[in-house]
Amino acid sequence: MVTIKDVAKRAGVAISTVSYALNNSKSLKPETVMKVKEAVKELGYRPNLIARSLKTRSTSTIGVIIPDIANTFFAQIIRGIEDVSERKNHSVILCNTYENPKKEENYIDLLLNRDIDGLILVGTGHNPETLTGKEDLPIVIVDRQLGQSVPSVTVNNRKGGYLATQHLLEKKSGEILFLSGPLGINTYLERLNGYLDALNEAGIPRHENLIRECGVNYDGGQDVMSDIMEKNLKFDSVFASNDLIALGAYNILIRKGIRVPQDIQIIGYDDIPTSHIVTPGLSTIRQPTYHMGKTSAEILFDIISGGSTVDEHIVLEPTLIPRETT
Repeated sequence: MVTIKDVAKRAGVAISTVSYALNNSKSLKPETVMKVKEAVKELGYRPNLIARSLKTRSTSTIGVIIPDIANTFFAQIIRGIEDVSERKNHSVILCNTYENPKKEENYIDLLLNRDIDGLILVGTGHNPETLTGKEDLPIVIVDRQLGQSVPSVTVNNRKGGYLATQHLLEKKSGEILFLSGPLGINTYLERLNGYLDALNEAGIPRHENLIRECGVNYDGGQDVMSDIMEKNLKFDSVFASNDLIALGAYNILIRKGIRVPQDIQIIGYDDIPTSHIVTPGLSTIRQPTYHMGKTSAEILFDIISGGSTVDEHIVLEPTLIPRETT
């Protein structure tokens, strides 16, 4: 079996230098790191991760929990997390809860039993009780907030809701239907507040019948729009609180013979890849998803390394992306 001593001999360096190079734990010359990595590759060396974890008290693993792997909104966030984790020589265990709080709780317990070094909750973790008794574990939450004690990376959802509604108002819309995810989740509540801010600024009163909660996926958009059409609710545009809801609602409108954008205008939220593939292209609010993932991982590893003890709450900016549905 190839040992670290064999790698050091092949690379012509000390054993400690091999360890530093593989763990990024000390600044070394690039050519030294390259020699070590070439020797590792040539010899087929595989570090003993169990022994390393016992010695360093680190498993070189972090956990990431997401609510819906089918929602491509999360793909770029995960890529940002993985890119930072790879640079830090950490593996990522990805768990998908399908919006099930019990599964979320079970996954957190499972990851703790794996002795992960840290945890990132993406678009989930809205139940603070699941984190009770886990204060010693470095945790960062993305696209949600759990108070001041848990570091977070979010986007200014109120501003995003305002931008979407203002865009529709500029297109001469007056009766804007707002399709929201659960308003018990701060993310959707803030988008609603932005919607209301724009209406108030335009002197348009709030109409409760134009605010509808629904499932946060394609089926949720279809279901709520089907119900609305059956009730003959009057509206001239739709602001959906995510792109999947928007696309589901859009499909029902088309099937009912309603033209988009000639009869009804639609804007979504997130700017998932599908939004610019469909015809007509879906207007939306873009979230900097890769940056959200990258920033959350950088904060997590800063906490893991002991470099930060101050709770951080990063708020990024959304961008209006007008396309053919408005």
